[in-house]
Amino acid sequence: MKTSIQHFLHSLPIPICGLILGTVSLGNLLYSEGMETVGNAFCTLGIFIKGLFLLKVCFTFKHTMSELQNPIVASVAPTFTMALMVISTVFERVIPNAVVNDLLWWGAIGLHFALMIYFVVVHILPVDLSLEYIYPSWFITFVGIGVIPNTSAVFFKELGEVIVWIALVLYFALLPIILKRVVHQKLTERAAVPLITILTAPGSLCLAGYLSVFEQGSAWFVAFMLLLSQTIYFCVVAYMKNMLAVGFYPSYAAFTFPLVISATAMFKSALFFANHPLIFGFLQALTIIETSFAVIVVCYVLGKYAVHLYQQTKALIAGHSY
Repeated sequence: MKTSIQHFLHSLPIPICGLILGTVSLGNLLYSEGMETVGNAFCTLGIFIKGLFLLKVCFTFKHTMSELQNPIVASVAPTFTMALMVISTVFERVIPNAVVNDLLWWGAIGLHFALMIYFVVVHILPVDLSLEYIYPSWFITFVGIGVIPNTSAVFFKELGEVIVWIALVLYFALLPIILKRVVHQKLTERAAVPLITILTAPGSLCLAGYLSVFEQGSAWFVAFMLLLSQTIYFCVVAYMKNMLAVGFYPSYAAFTFPLVISATAMFKSALFFANHPLIFGFLQALTIIETSFAVIVVCYVLGKYAVHLYQQTKALIAGHSY
């Protein structure tokens, strides 16, 4: 029994943190939209998977750290800390003003910046950079800090007001580079193809963060960011059939959070334009569509991951028995 558990923990890939982030974020979105029971269910499931991953880190620490030698895996690793920040808001909702919630949030931020520094020192500075070396997952590493303003309202809003601008600068600095990489030099590794979905996340993440910390924001800026992020969103959604055709890889986790945060940004934008009935009605309709699509995709990826982990664990146990 002990060996089976160890094999299961060993089979949990770092990219599953992206699925955790997407699942808990979806729970928060559904909760905000008035579906408290379903929202709490997704949050609970995401936190449960997070607990399993923390066990993996504890019991297979060397193996987990060795995975960070892969530049693509290292670039998605900050989803671990992004998920912790989102989970801390769930804890704050359940147990308000608990010191442990603040410690978790601040600790996640510190670790997130540590992972950013690690990525730069290990995977950027020693390398002669070329376009082929850059992946959409770099958005996670550098613009993932956009989760801070999205979660700062219940912890330290002033920090979020600063970080959102840094995230925006990094987003617009990386956007033309990564778009050129994806459009002109297609991703050849099959496992990396789902990472294209990440293109939809940073713009929506920055927009949602902006709306979270600035109640009286610029309508023109919100409209611009919404138009930009939604244009990319629909382009990526149109390409999803091709991405799904590559078959399952742990990188399927990339399908989840980008779709969830796009729906979240749409939801917050609809509230922002609540005093404009026509705009509000249109954005609210899109919110329903995008939220529904996010639920379908997250459930699909959860199912795919469950099958994958079962097969991986079974194979590891079988290999160990010989």
